[in-house]
Amino acid sequence: MTTLDDPRRIVDPSGISVWPTAIRYGGILAGIGIVLGLVMYLSGMLDPETANQAVSGGLGCLSSILTIVFFVLAIKKHRDVDLGGSISFGRAFGVGMATALIYGAISAVWGIIFNNLIAPDIMERTREMMMTQAQPGQEEMMEMIANIMTNPIIGPLATLAGSLLMGAIFSLIIAAIMKKDPAPNV
Repeated sequence: MTTLDDPRRIVDPSGISVWPTAIRYGGILAGIGIVLGLVMYLSGMLDPETANQAVSGGLGCLSSILTIVFFVLAIKKHRDVDLGGSISFGRAFGVGMATALIYGAISAVWGIIFNNLIAPDIMERTREMMMTQAQPGQEEMMEMIANIMTNPIIGPLATLAGSLLMGAIFSLIIAAIMKKDPAPNV
């Protein structure tokens, strides 16, 4: 008899991996991000000279909302399906962080592919735009920032780090809300 057939039986989470759920939801989230990025690129929204800040901000909000939704879905699936309805705060946080790691890793690899094969000119145009916006006396600092942001190694690492940072923040909040203690054995 499985756990779902006997609701009084408590599942031992140590025997159940978070990775299948994290790979599924982190991968889907990254896929949506890739598709949105390609649509933005093909429509000219990523062009540093013509990009609309309001649209970019709106897409940033949409990205955050999608991230939260997919973290909630991943934790809920792991809690309700994999663990039989209960999950500790730490386990829920772990599911969120594993999802963030998968999402960030796929996004970083995609960033390398996009910046080197699909649109290598965007980085140079971004650097040039940043230099033209530099205030007098800040040219050296702006050049250093532009070099860091457009570096083919640092950029993907920053993507991964940003994903993990946002993943930690979102996971802490979502785990606190979604944790559910097991029902006592009767």
